[in-house]
Amino acid sequence: MRTPEPSRQERVALFRLSVVGDLLARDLEPGELKEELMRRAEQRYRPPGAPCSRVFSFKTLQRWYYAAKADLTGGLVPVSRVRGFALKLTDEQRELLLEMRQEHPTASAELVLSEAVRHGVVTTDELKLTTLRRLYRSVGMPRVSRRVANRPPDVQRRRWQAKHPGDLWHGDVCHLMLVDEQGRPRRVLVHGLLDDASRYCTALAPRLHELEQDMLEVFCGALLRHPAPHTLYLDNGACYRGDVLKLVCQRLGIQLVHAQPHSPEARGKMERFWRTMRQRCTDHLPPAATPHQVGQALWAWLDTDYHRRPHAGLLGDVPRRRYLQGLPAQRVPLTPKQLAAALEVELGRQVKQDGTFDLDGVTYEVSGRHLAGKRITVVVDALTDRPLRARWQDQLLRFGPCDPVANRRRPRPPATPPVPVGLAGVPFDPIAALLQKAREANDE
Repeated sequence: MRTPEPSRQERVALFRLSVVGDLLARDLEPGELKEELMRRAEQRYRPPGAPCSRVFSFKTLQRWYYAAKADLTGGLVPVSRVRGFALKLTDEQRELLLEMRQEHPTASAELVLSEAVRHGVVTTDELKLTTLRRLYRSVGMPRVSRRVANRPPDVQRRRWQAKHPGDLWHGDVCHLMLVDEQGRPRRVLVHGLLDDASRYCTALAPRLHELEQDMLEVFCGALLRHPAPHTLYLDNGACYRGDVLKLVCQRLGIQLVHAQPHSPEARGKMERFWRTMRQRCTDHLPPAATPHQVGQALWAWLDTDYHRRPHAGLLGDVPRRRYLQGLPAQRVPLTPKQLAAALEVELGRQVKQDGTFDLDGVTYEVSGRHLAGKRITVVVDALTDRPLRARWQDQLLRFGPCDPVANRRRPRPPATPPVPVGLAGVPFDPIAALLQKAREANDE
């Protein structure tokens, strides 16, 4: 049978009884009680749960003595000093203030108090702001943000994890505030990719912008070093909503999934990774660190600390060992040729009368005067925006950047008048035919 343990109030009562209890059984002479209490007030005692010993005043010991003499069982039990708050409010005022909070959960306590005073619910001196906040906290009705208030009430959070390493990658961007050479604030954006099952960071690189091209550079670099994941889990940022990323994931067989908007809890693993990165690395960088120095510090931290340190989410296992042991052997990274083919995008362009077409602000010149006014197809590398090939009716075309200055001195072929083409061996002369027809009519 388990021995019951006394509560904290019972332990305090027993302690107080041990200090003054022996005086209850003694027959004290006049003045002897005061001498005993004064002597004990100079001694040090350690209350239950206290980290150090302390002394108690004569008045405290005297109060304990008479309380135990009046009620030995309950006189020494400590009584809470909390007498409540907002005691001047009537039940009707208290109920009305609670209804105001229930109707407007996103309003601040200061706004609720000002409205209550304006409508005559309470007076200015009757209720303080701190008292109203304490009242709302006591009933479990603190102020909530608009995002939490607008959240559906049936949202249920569950802990989930991918079955194998490489099945799912998280992608996100972390903002770091540094300063440049002139002391002006500068923002550095760290793009990261995190494996879900192993917590292994497959990519971590600082950039100066949060564009789709920056995300593609980091993502493609990770695909050349690690096998492509089955699912890519991203937030709703602008750099994750581009058409090029959707096309690349579709060609590589990667399922692209976006988290629910305004729900950071759905991205808990990535947010926890950013917290660890700040605490153990980026918060200790000098304010004037360059993006190159930030990148060096991040990769040094990953290689020497994060990937080799036991992780609580892995039950003490190491992310690097979990990732390498759990990754299937048949899965290999993409080759540069495969990745380059997945990044090719076809664009349609109209060839002008001077044999040129525009692409991303650059003018290109195509060879062949017969292409003027025709619509051609240009294959572009989505990562570098560089044109790779151009074709018209399945024929490859020769093209290059247009140099107007060089074209000024280039010899042009002589213009030859077009030659009418008719049937073979039959002259084409409509005037002569009309004259011949008129002569035949006159002869008749």
